[in-house]
Amino acid sequence: MRALVTNIYSEYSLLQSTNRIDELVSRAAHLGYEALALTDKHVLYGCVPFFQACQRAGVKPLLGLEVSVSYGEAVVPVQLVAKNEIGYAQLRKFATELGCTSGVQALSLDHFQQGSDACFIFIGERALGRDPSQWWQRWCSLAQTGHAFFAARGAEIDQEGIAFAKEKRLPIIAAPSVRFLCEQDEPVYQLIREMAHDKGENKDELSSCMPSQTQLTALFPEELGVLAHMKEIAVNANVTLKLGVPHLPTYDNLSTTEAMTYLKQQCARGVNVRYGQLTKIVHKRLAQELRVIEEMGYASYFLIVADFVGYARQKGMLVGPGRGSAAGSLVAYVLMITDVDPLAHGLMFERFLNRARATLPDIDIDFPDYRREEIIAYVRRRFGKEKTAQIVTFGTFAARAAIRAVGKAQKLPDEWVGKIAKAIVPASLTIQEAVEKGIFRQYECRALDELLYFARQIEGLPRHVSVHAAGVIIDDRPLVQTVALQKTEDGQLITQADMYSLNELGLMKFDLLGLRNLTLLEQVCRNIEAMTAKKMRVTTIPLNDQKTFAMLREGRSTGVFQLESTGMRQTLKQLGPTEFADIVATSALYRPGPMEVIPTYIAGKKNPAAVTYIHEDIAPILSSTYGVIVYQEQIMQLVQVIGRYTLGEADIFRRAVSKKQQKVMEEQRGEFIRRAQENGYSEAVSCEVFAFIERFARYGFVKSHAVAYSFISYWLAYLKVHYTPAFYAALLSSVWQNHAKLYAYINEAKRDGLKILPPSVHESDAFFTVQGSAIRFGLLPIAGVSKPVVSEIISCRKKKRFEDLFDFYARMPTKVATTRVVEALIKSGAFDEFEQPREVLLANMEKAETFVKQLRSFEKSSAGLFTLRPMSPGYTTDVELDDRDYLSDEREVLGFYLSGHPLENEQEKLERFDRVMLRSCRPSRETVRIAAWIRLVRQITTKSHTKMAFVQMSDESDEGEAVIFPTEWEKFRHLFVPHALLFMEGVLEERKGKKQFVVQKALDITLIEAVRPTHTLYIRLPQALDTPTRFSDMTYILQRDQGTTPVILYREQEGKPRQLEDIYRVAPKEGTLRLLKQMLGEKNVVLQKSE
Repeated sequence: MRALVTNIYSEYSLLQSTNRIDELVSRAAHLGYEALALTDKHVLYGCVPFFQACQRAGVKPLLGLEVSVSYGEAVVPVQLVAKNEIGYAQLRKFATELGCTSGVQALSLDHFQQGSDACFIFIGERALGRDPSQWWQRWCSLAQTGHAFFAARGAEIDQEGIAFAKEKRLPIIAAPSVRFLCEQDEPVYQLIREMAHDKGENKDELSSCMPSQTQLTALFPEELGVLAHMKEIAVNANVTLKLGVPHLPTYDNLSTTEAMTYLKQQCARGVNVRYGQLTKIVHKRLAQELRVIEEMGYASYFLIVADFVGYARQKGMLVGPGRGSAAGSLVAYVLMITDVDPLAHGLMFERFLNRARATLPDIDIDFPDYRREEIIAYVRRRFGKEKTAQIVTFGTFAARAAIRAVGKAQKLPDEWVGKIAKAIVPASLTIQEAVEKGIFRQYECRALDELLYFARQIEGLPRHVSVHAAGVIIDDRPLVQTVALQKTEDGQLITQADMYSLNELGLMKFDLLGLRNLTLLEQVCRNIEAMTAKKMRVTTIPLNDQKTFAMLREGRSTGVFQLESTGMRQTLKQLGPTEFADIVATSALYRPGPMEVIPTYIAGKKNPAAVTYIHEDIAPILSSTYGVIVYQEQIMQLVQVIGRYTLGEADIFRRAVSKKQQKVMEEQRGEFIRRAQENGYSEAVSCEVFAFIERFARYGFVKSHAVAYSFISYWLAYLKVHYTPAFYAALLSSVWQNHAKLYAYINEAKRDGLKILPPSVHESDAFFTVQGSAIRFGLLPIAGVSKPVVSEIISCRKKKRFEDLFDFYARMPTKVATTRVVEALIKSGAFDEFEQPREVLLANMEKAETFVKQLRSFEKSSAGLFTLRPMSPGYTTDVELDDRDYLSDEREVLGFYLSGHPLENEQEKLERFDRVMLRSCRPSRETVRIAAWIRLVRQITTKSHTKMAFVQMSDESDEGEAVIFPTEWEKFRHLFVPHALLFMEGVLEERKGKKQFVVQKALDITLIEAVRPTHTLYIRLPQALDTPTRFSDMTYILQRDQGTTPVILYREQEGKPRQLEDIYRVAPKEGTLRLLKQMLGEKNVVLQKSE
């Protein structure tokens, strides 16, 4: 048997090999190898995909591992290949020990020798060290076991080692360091080693590609018996992974029968809580679900989920009402796993579980994001630390990351590489797709070709280990019996197999997700409870509140889960929701694909009588969605009614047609039409119904999930209407680190009639709080103010209010009352109640710091002998005040203006303009005028090598983005600087789902005088000179000389004078007048004094 038995890394030896597993196995098969080993360094990430790839290629998989072994001061690499399942268990044990060890990851020699008897052991020359005889004394007992081999990379490379092995009769095998597949891959390998070298990894200069049979034979003399030894290993290494066989954990070691009995008991209790009285409908549905659960052996699964959800509720956590198809289960509802009554909302259990679809149950549970770790900690305690773990994932080189990493390794200019990486839009594109789209055309050069070549080679390779966002594995056996484990840097125990491999290994994944909007909902409830002193339970909120629907009809759903995007708000206004089902349907339809039928749905709701159906029998199924298939469950109902499918068969049909595979579609089409005709429907109706289903099959949404998540949306909307301050205090606190969202939500709160009070050292908590009918700004969102600072302020003020700035300095620890912190508090307005202008407070900081130093010195020297302390020196008030600085300071520390906006100081000037506020501006072809404060300007170079810019701006109502194309940028670039106040004219467009104001003209507001101008400029444009070019040149000259003097233009072809818009007012400078006179004639340009 031709084999490579050791020293082979895959991509899962992170940044130490370029061997992708499928390509590795395919290459081995191509070269004629019948057996292949995988010995990744310290990890078993690749075992399952490697085993499967070998099976597909007809190559015998040899499962191995490279470990580090320490003896004395030496740490050496040793490789192992499992002989059997016991050996594979030893590999898992070693990999787990190495993965859970901090510091130097190595096994002691004694421990290694005792635990590796079921493995072939390969010892290379590096393990021999400088003194092989000393090594032999330590390793001889292991070397003489008959399953140890000397792993030589070649007769010439390892001459001394081979001689020593021959002397000690240690069998020799070939072990070339296979780190890449072909010789042309070596530069790519060296590149990733350069990346790893940056992380402190050692380079291996003797790495090689996978040798052919001929090359391998040429490396060693025949008398060494190398190939025979390798054949012996390949024949005797026999490990078979049992894949695709699920192992369901038992609940509290109950047998299947006992678990089922207990589940029924728990359901009986839950039914009384949920329904009070057991009706026939409830009894029938519950019995049906329990029968399926019993037949499929899933009782323990439901009990485990109910256990940790019950714990969360007991601890006062707000658990999500449901997620995914599991919300359609009555058993889940009566076990208090979900809060969605599937009977009340017409949800189907078969979409979740049915006998026809042999898949594992999957109940995903949402928790407040900040409490998810609390649940995971409980799961570990409850079910055993050794039986639970989170799941590994791998961060891979996406296109942008690959380009940046290669650029860094090749020491290319960061700015140039960054431009190329950022050019990939959207970021989800592969490098090849970006090349095909011509994205890199403007950067073409030899360096680019090389950069993209190497980036393509590493694209998709794993680069670092991460943790799955939701998955937790629970088993009733120690997990190491199935999979190797390791610890993350912060101590989390994770599997050395990703979710796909774990599924193949039969381990059960439980998804525990952290949902930010549950945290928001929980905080709103706490705010309400603090306001009313009553417990707030969202599950008791009525689903027919008309004030809530009225708010949604007005599109005022900012901050409401699923309903706050601009497009969704517009859809709600068009739809006019009047019932909970409208929210469910809208959330299901507002996605790429089904969005195209939203107008049909809206038209149906407006006029249900106009809705038509292919056949009257499908009307009951589609009438609630006005003839449109919105949900996957409707597809199941349609084929059940028309084709007499069971609901289990209907679910299989749904899954098949949703994949849109032509062959499968044809098979399903034929079967459906046959069964429909047998059920009495004509061929025409049968074909039309199938075509109708086919159109929507790909886009149909899970109704159970739509209903469950719409509860969260509706609850938040209800609380926003009825407890507005409590809602906004929680909403603002949830985004305190995102200045853009915070500013938008504050503006929305103001529009809803709320007053936002500034930060206060006496009244503010860390986050936003309700204060009467207003909201008090928190201290933590102030730049430079940390949680310890906030805690100290709150603790100190509980004893006594601060008297003034000097008292604040005196009572706060020096490490807390730093210059940066105090300055930020002053600029934010947190000290305004000291009744001194902020400029005065800032000017007195140094004086206060000096006072505190004197005070500390006095207290230290007096040692408590004197009760009097130095008097406060009082404020120095001779300070120049400036409102503009006041607002700029506020924006510096809060990220936006809270107590005003720079434009508010220019209202007298702006009243002369007919302008539109950013908030009310809508995409249109009409030219509109806006006034804005410029926050950020980003100039770019276009493909045609011209300059243009993108601008972040704001007015009193909102923030927005402007784009200035090359022609306009050339004219107005001098105006667009940060902090400028500009009046602009242009068109609002929508580009890629984002609103942008396209600037056509611009004027500096500060140049406009509020008083009446002293002069007027008169221009006469004779018809003979009135050409488009000359008119354009004239307006260009005027715009370059902005000022306060109005311009009155008389165009002969119009026959009457008119005053030009304010954007053309001029200074005017002498140069401007001279240019105009040269262009139009001396007598046609006159500057007159105003009367």
